Amino acid sequence: MLFAGALWAGEPRSQFDRLKSEGRAAIDSENWVTAEARYLELLEMSAAVHPSTSEMYAEIVSPLAQIYKRIDNTEKLENLFQQRLEKSAEGMDRGLSQADLGFFYQSSDFASADQFHGERLIEEAMKTFEQCASNGKEVEQCRHRLADSAGIQGAIFFQKQEYGRAEPLFRRVLTTPELSAQDEIVLVSLRALSEILVMRNELSEAKQLEIRAAAFEVAHPDVMARLRREGNRSRSR
Repeated sequence: MLFAGALWAGEPRSQFDRLKSEGRAAIDSENWVTAEARYLELLEMSAAVHPSTSEMYAEIVSPLAQIYKRIDNTEKLENLFQQRLEKSAEGMDRGLSQADLGFFYQSSDFASADQFHGERLIEEAMKTFEQCASNGKEVEQCRHRLADSAGIQGAIFFQKQEYGRAEPLFRRVLTTPELSAQDEIVLVSLRALSEILVMRNELSEAKQLEIRAAAFEVAHPDVMARLRREGNRSRSR
């Protein structure tokens, strides 16, 4: 009886892992209909399987979001992020949901009111990450997400030429241990903050940042290549 019960308990997890494999294969073959179906099944099963927050986002939510971006279905993408926020638990899960929806509103051609709502969601996400970075089981992950969110939001403000709003966010990234942020986020923060300081004629600090950026590139030779690839993908959409 106990052995049979253990087999039964493991079955949902086995099916869950099989669906993940099928979903990845469908993405690789650009079979978007099948891929979407598999990831929607995974979302349904997650309530019974209880994947970790990292697995949920890295292996289910993010791939499904990428599918909707590839097929250019903004409505489904918005609904996905809205539903994740509504169902999110306290801690990193809530912060990730707030950040996903906040960056979505800011990166799309929405009305200014929606973009403002996106900014507020990012502020809430950063507060959520700050709180979970101070205690709990996901301290390092929350610290990492906090630094990344600050850097991405800073880059959005920088592109809008809102340099006064971008500067403190870049400084926040750069006063965080480098391992707490993605390499791309660190390098963009160094370069962008240096540009802001040059525009203000604060050349001494700008030079220090340029030296630090050059050293960072030498230590992380693949970062610029990844940034260029991402830039090319963004321009081709």
